[in-house]
Amino acid sequence: MKRRNVLAWGLLSAFLLILCAGFMMSAPSTSHAEDTITLKAITTFPKNALVNRALPDLIQMVEKRSGGRLKINYVGGPEVVRSFDQGEALRRGTIDMILYTPFGYLKSLAPVLQAKGLSRLTPWEERQAGIHGIWDEICQKKIGAKYLGSIHSVIDFSVYTNKKVEKIDDFAGLKIRAMPLYAPFLKKLGAKPIIIPPEDVYTAMQRGVVDGYMFTTDFEIPDWGWHEVTKYKILPGVFQLENATLVNLNKYNSLPKDLQQVLEDCVEIFEGVDTVRILMRKDKAWEEMQAQGVSEISLPSNEAPRFVETAYEATWEEIIKEDPEYGPKLKKLVSEPLTK
Repeated sequence: MKRRNVLAWGLLSAFLLILCAGFMMSAPSTSHAEDTITLKAITTFPKNALVNRALPDLIQMVEKRSGGRLKINYVGGPEVVRSFDQGEALRRGTIDMILYTPFGYLKSLAPVLQAKGLSRLTPWEERQAGIHGIWDEICQKKIGAKYLGSIHSVIDFSVYTNKKVEKIDDFAGLKIRAMPLYAPFLKKLGAKPIIIPPEDVYTAMQRGVVDGYMFTTDFEIPDWGWHEVTKYKILPGVFQLENATLVNLNKYNSLPKDLQQVLEDCVEIFEGVDTVRILMRKDKAWEEMQAQGVSEISLPSNEAPRFVETAYEATWEEIIKEDPEYGPKLKKLVSEPLTK
């Protein structure tokens, strides 16, 4: 992860210049109402969730670069369509676009997409290596959706608990809030994964329904308020954010080619811009968590490598079992970084 952090910070100036150019070089909005195409869009998490903070800028960029011909009507989150039902709603065309969803919420339609969280590559490296096209192929075939990209990445996942975990054996019997991506890993550790939406985690921790949770490392925790009911962060972290921006394939294909390109270009720009933003937020979030009394526990040096190895091996095993066509291919392509 350190290599990716350096790369992301190094690209900050370039991405910000591209972002500014995206706004400045857009065509003037001369469209009439009858010429405007509007996409009805939702997100997996509520509108005020930290992961959605870049979306208003993305929406604005799309409108500006299309000269007002393409607009995104962001109607809400799980209060509009339940998070785990959004993939099916997209496939059926009930909604046109999911602006932000972790691939874990699409497991019922395409289990192999969990592999995105196992990638050792950034989204821009995946584009360079041609892997972006494979995610798109899977989304088109299994969901009926066009994959535009992942608006941010790099940050890994950590386990947070109320009970002290000082070695791998201490996970045995713990009830850990999970998502499909890391449920196989937690089972291998002897923990009991419990899949509940983020909105319910605070209360579940308060009431002892769960002993902990696995979530993106630090940067979102204070925004959900979970640091108030958390004592420990367990290191090392594993995996990385596996979000997607998707458009119903029929809707995408109905767009003029230049508007298709606008959507693709804008999301690609934000893959870099928003990755930098969340890295900056991550450092501040950890300060807030420490102030609340959350402390780090690093697994012993003789156990940490086994912890990481178990995470990837258990998850790849499950993915390949569920999709023997794409699973092995993806494992080969995304398991090693392009540069070290």
